[in-house]
Amino acid sequence: MKMKLDNKQAVIEAATAGAKKYADEQLDLLRQFAGIDCGSRNEEGNRRVVEILDRLLETIDGIEIEHRYFEGYGINIIARLRPENPTGKIILNAHTDTVFKPGDTEKYPFHIDGDTAYGLGIIDCKGGILVAIYAVKIMQEQGLLPDKEIVFIFNCDEEIGSPTGHQVFDTEIPGAEMGFVFEPSRLEDGILTARKGSGSITIEVTGRPAHSGVNYTDGRSALLEAAHRALLLYEHNNNERGIQFNVGNILSDDPINVVSGRATAKVSVRVANKADMDEVERILAEVEALPPYIPDTVTRLRVDNFSVPMERTPENGRLYEFVRDAGKLIGYDLPEQATGGGSDANYLNFHGVPTVDALGPYMYKIHSTDESMSIASIERRTRLFAVVLGVME
Repeated sequence: MKMKLDNKQAVIEAATAGAKKYADEQLDLLRQFAGIDCGSRNEEGNRRVVEILDRLLETIDGIEIEHRYFEGYGINIIARLRPENPTGKIILNAHTDTVFKPGDTEKYPFHIDGDTAYGLGIIDCKGGILVAIYAVKIMQEQGLLPDKEIVFIFNCDEEIGSPTGHQVFDTEIPGAEMGFVFEPSRLEDGILTARKGSGSITIEVTGRPAHSGVNYTDGRSALLEAAHRALLLYEHNNNERGIQFNVGNILSDDPINVVSGRATAKVSVRVANKADMDEVERILAEVEALPPYIPDTVTRLRVDNFSVPMERTPENGRLYEFVRDAGKLIGYDLPEQATGGGSDANYLNFHGVPTVDALGPYMYKIHSTDESMSIASIERRTRLFAVVLGVME
């Protein structure tokens, strides 16, 4: 990807002045978002967030806003800015949902301590939403946007695997030449070109219930067998390759004075690439087929869902280099990085769209009630992506 440098100084000045101009406005919006309970599947909270975003998006001249509603989840926003003769299409993505419960925003209100702003969801991922929108807004105001169709996708269910978000992505992936995902930045403000995929596995065991004191030996403990199978999966961990099973819980509804007749275990797995997804399937089949540790028990293993990995590709690498070089224009060092967690970047990249991630502000304590961010990083990241847009051919 080539960088347009004939107006480099104008781009830098516009990005710098615009990011400074809107920094306080962005912080005020984060304060508003932090007062809204908008965990996944909270439709009322989602509606309130969407109302704020619609008003903000409407300040971009010529924007076309579409809502795609899914019952039980909420509204996904698709906002499109299309020049008369676009030379391509880019996708800008972040999500509107959080991991928090109703009432949490009242218990843990927005507040500021020095350069740190605290608030639920402000870094994951409202800060990234604001970086994306304001960068486009700034460069449009200065007539410095590229001749690209720009498509914002703000989906309402990333924290639960984007079951409706993926349907929205599927409509926009055709023709997209690159994707920019605005999850929070971390580790020296690095840019992500790879993320692990993850799977959720259920182990179901049927045994034979019995009184643990009267006829203990007649029982066949499903709970013990579930624990054994979970341990077998754990023993297949390959940390160097990046295949990692984590046992989340092992449960039975039977009381402690009953040899359990039924039990389940929940296990997550992380993988680095598509080949490792296939290897996990092989491991599950192997573990399921082994003779029982507790005689006469029956075990079934199933994959409940699998989030595909974002593999580091040459295309991702070239897009990262473009963003890195744009950062260099403003003295901003952006190391290339990978992480074990997933995001919607995984889906875009897996389906053929060169993508980079972690373009949002700098995070602290993500997914905790102390979720927080560097206030200075809002302006810094907005400036960065405004420059990216300004030098894009």
